[in-house]
Amino acid sequence: MRIRFATRWVAVAALWLPATAAGLTGALVPACTEASRPPAPPLPHSAQSYVRPYTAPFGYGCNLGYYGPAWPDEQLAAAARGAGVSTIRLTLPEQFLAQWGWGIRRGTFAYYADSLDLRELVCFVGEPSPAHRDPVTYPGSPEQSKLFANLYEPIWQPDGSVNPHNYYAQYLYQVLRRYGGRVRFWEVINEPDFITDRSNREWLARAPTPAETPNVRAPIYRYIRTLRITWEVVKKYQPDAYVTPGGLGYPEYLDALLRYSDNPRDGRVTSQYPATGGAYFDALDYHVYPAYDLRRREWRRAGQFAYSHHSDAAAAQVVAHKNAMEAVLHRYGYDGRTYPRKPAIVTETNLSRRPADWRYGSDELQRNFGMKALVLAQKSGIRQLHFYHLAETAPAPPAGSAVDGTTEFQLMGLYEQLPEATAGQPRLTPLGMGVRATAKLLGGLAYDAARTAGLQLPVSVEGAAFADARRVVYVLWARTAQDRSEQASAAYSFPAALKIGRVRQYAWDDEAAMQKPVIRTAQDILLTGTPAFFEPVPVGKPRVLMAKVHLWRR
Repeated sequence: MRIRFATRWVAVAALWLPATAAGLTGALVPACTEASRPPAPPLPHSAQSYVRPYTAPFGYGCNLGYYGPAWPDEQLAAAARGAGVSTIRLTLPEQFLAQWGWGIRRGTFAYYADSLDLRELVCFVGEPSPAHRDPVTYPGSPEQSKLFANLYEPIWQPDGSVNPHNYYAQYLYQVLRRYGGRVRFWEVINEPDFITDRSNREWLARAPTPAETPNVRAPIYRYIRTLRITWEVVKKYQPDAYVTPGGLGYPEYLDALLRYSDNPRDGRVTSQYPATGGAYFDALDYHVYPAYDLRRREWRRAGQFAYSHHSDAAAAQVVAHKNAMEAVLHRYGYDGRTYPRKPAIVTETNLSRRPADWRYGSDELQRNFGMKALVLAQKSGIRQLHFYHLAETAPAPPAGSAVDGTTEFQLMGLYEQLPEATAGQPRLTPLGMGVRATAKLLGGLAYDAARTAGLQLPVSVEGAAFADARRVVYVLWARTAQDRSEQASAAYSFPAALKIGRVRQYAWDDEAAMQKPVIRTAQDILLTGTPAFFEPVPVGKPRVLMAKVHLWRR
């Protein structure tokens, strides 16, 4: 059983707090289009018949968070850009917009794209205003439903407009009118499968109950209905966008989504409810906190636990979670043959840089995990990876000091705790420095499977090649294997077949040094457990890779 603490949701919920008080209104924002994309078939269709190919570059992302009125979202986003981030995850809850005005965030969203070049944004929706919240407390649930009322009102009026009596559909329409052209992925409710103290294995044989899903507190059929409404409204007004469940944690819940329909009685497919939940989302969005997966029972040692707290094992869990989720999708036909495949994104991941309970943490472990996760994500076909979150919300105690479960999540950030006044310059954590280097040296390049195969990596070395039409960058490191240790070493030489005589090696921990790489032979390179970056030196054509730098400005 995997446990996730409720403190995470408290932190995420703070994302929607206002940064300004000025409301804006306006007409429909034009949809983002890509000329290379084939046109979608005319509606009605579903994600069982068509999913638009996703062709954007890999997204280096993070969750901004909320750090008090001294740090408006524009300033947070600028800091994220300075850390190499190219996309961010946001939220637009109805209860916030109903209070502050539907257009209050338009200027901010425009700033993200037009001033900071943050693209392919992710936004999770939900959280009805009190007037539109479902008043029912479903059997077994300790509290009222957290979904919208009137979900089973018709979505559309006879003239094709959104039915104002379907509160959720009307809310989405108002959001899309103002923000649709700035968002690529629409997540339906943050972590609908969040659980605190229960096993979820039974979900493979029955539906999750309202009592088991505290972020929903309603039957899963009503959550699938919410997905269906989202899909229909988004596809009409923003056909280039993708609909996804809001950060799933468990394959068992995904299995239930693919078994049941939005039939409010029992989830059975009927003529009125013609498809299961997989028809109503285009992409797989999941969350993974690998610290909870780095131990296993060793029954050969009387049921004791064996631990693998090191960065290679942690980064591998990001891919392992994707593989587990995709196995479920394939089992129900979402494999590119029966039904279209669904692209995958990760909108929350990280581990703490200090130990908590049995979970180990250190600066080196967190930094190496972040860099390796970004590389392995691209190797496995993940399209975005967002760290939780931009900045720490507690001061880090001395290295090796244990913290409690709440502080564990507070020590996940690209920056150290932000100063209370913006006059203070934010300081990158070791993770932030590693992410900045990885994003700026690899940004705009695509994973190159053929060149990676050409590296002929021994079992002691991991890495990948990234390239575009002009340049190639290799990322290499010695695999870590020892619990609570980032110490690893391996000697590596680029194969003669690649015809690489010399390489430029780039620093990860100094932005200025990134502009002055060390030129060295491509043979007998000593690798450590921290990723290193290499660019081949063309024979007779010396050239320095100039990493694109986005300075953080106050």
